[in-house]
Amino acid sequence: MSSGDHDAGKDDPGGGGQVAVTLLWEAITAAALTRLRHAVTAAGGSAGLTGDALEDFVLAVHELVTNVIRHGGGAGELLLRQDGDVLTCRVTDRGPGLDDVVVRLPTPEEAGHRGLWLAQQLSGALVIDHSPGGVTASVTARIRPPRPTAQGR
Repeated sequence: MSSGDHDAGKDDPGGGGQVAVTLLWEAITAAALTRLRHAVTAAGGSAGLTGDALEDFVLAVHELVTNVIRHGGGAGELLLRQDGDVLTCRVTDRGPGLDDVVVRLPTPEEAGHRGLWLAQQLSGALVIDHSPGGVTASVTARIRPPRPTAQGR
């Protein structure tokens, strides 16, 4: 799967005139982990996300993808979309689902279990939807326009 395999790549679900664009649509597997991280970096950068904001977003997505591999049945899908100045990455797994999730920083004694907390801290928003058929976690980032330079004034 790639961004070209997902319908036309554009739609207007709200009918408000804003067009959401699919930037990336990929299968999640353990073998694809590094490639997905690079693909999200490239797509986010091409969309205009830069610097620390891009690094934070990529790390948040990476944490969600890693959760799919470790806890969500080992396979799923990643969908990265741009809607105006907002990037949204939706990660879906085929795991057993979750009970209600409380996103919190574990105690220092607990090994691991920081992925969702990190994703929440590093993104504009973290939304988790769960069902018996799996979990969908989404993170967002806002693309900021570049600051004008002294020459651009």
